[in-house]
Amino acid sequence: MNLTTEQKNHLESLLKSGDELAAVRYLQNTLGLSAEEALKLTEELDRTVEESPDLKMREFMAKSSAKAMKDSKVSKWVGGIFLFFGLIMLGVAVYIFYTNYKFAETAVPVIGKVIDHDTYYSSDDDGNRTLMYSSIFEYNYNNQTYTHTSDVGSSSPDYEIGEEAEILIDPKFPGKALVNTFWDRWFSIVIIGFFGVTFSGAGYMVLRLF
Repeated sequence: MNLTTEQKNHLESLLKSGDELAAVRYLQNTLGLSAEEALKLTEELDRTVEESPDLKMREFMAKSSAKAMKDSKVSKWVGGIFLFFGLIMLGVAVYIFYTNYKFAETAVPVIGKVIDHDTYYSSDDDGNRTLMYSSIFEYNYNNQTYTHTSDVGSSSPDYEIGEEAEILIDPKFPGKALVNTFWDRWFSIVIIGFFGVTFSGAGYMVLRLF
């Protein structure tokens, strides 16, 4: 007995889901077969479905497509996180640049002398610890003495005790100061900006690819 394409597709879907009883009933109702005839035809169709390379290929493609969609959603989620944090870091870098620029516009230069070094330990990913040095400067403004610790640390002192360097201070708040060197003024901006560009660029590329 011949089946239409639509009937075969419906039966294949029932057999694929493992519902053989529903397939038998469907054949009985649509083709007027007896229970025995419907069961025999169902078993034959079931063997055909199981042995069909085309069906196996469709199942493989369906599973692959579902996995690809899931991976794509995960990748977009990860890309979005990278882009989000990258843009935040870029925003922080721009803010620090702007505040440093405005500070330098009104700052007064004075000469500071290194009187000591602030020391602390820095640890890397492997747990190795390195002793770091930050120079402590002393300077005078309006007959008042102030101290300022450099914002930049290094594994060896950048200045010797007694060495002098130019310090930028806020004339309204002389305790607010900045050592007038490239690294003291721009180090944090360079580092945060670098990671901001890296993270946001990686996130953007992931979103474009997926």
